[in-house]
Amino acid sequence: MRKRQTVSAIREGNIIFAAPHASGHLKQIQSNLLKIKMARVQILTTPGCGGCATVKEMLDKMKVKYSVIDVTKEPKVLEKYPIMAAPGIVINGKLEFTGVPKLDDLKRKLK
Repeated sequence: MRKRQTVSAIREGNIIFAAPHASGHLKQIQSNLLKIKMARVQILTTPGCGGCATVKEMLDKMKVKYSVIDVTKEPKVLEKYPIMAAPGIVINGKLEFTGVPKLDDLKRKLK
């Protein structure tokens, strides 16, 4: 008969982070890793936005995943995030920046 393995898990939206149950020092490391939340980042852009390319490069170097929303193709987004200049940077559903932020400010918001 096969032994059943206990699993530790955290649910974040539709994503479940799971790992086999551990003990001792490994358990503490595993617990810390399971608590890490990935930031959901969206870049609100317009055609020909030079600053948008800069923000993409910054996020790529930091290995942060993001989605790009062209507000000229999806104008309803502007009802929720009324930006007057691109790029707009939305982190976890909150408009955090308009324009190109300083790298340190962006890193701080992503922590």
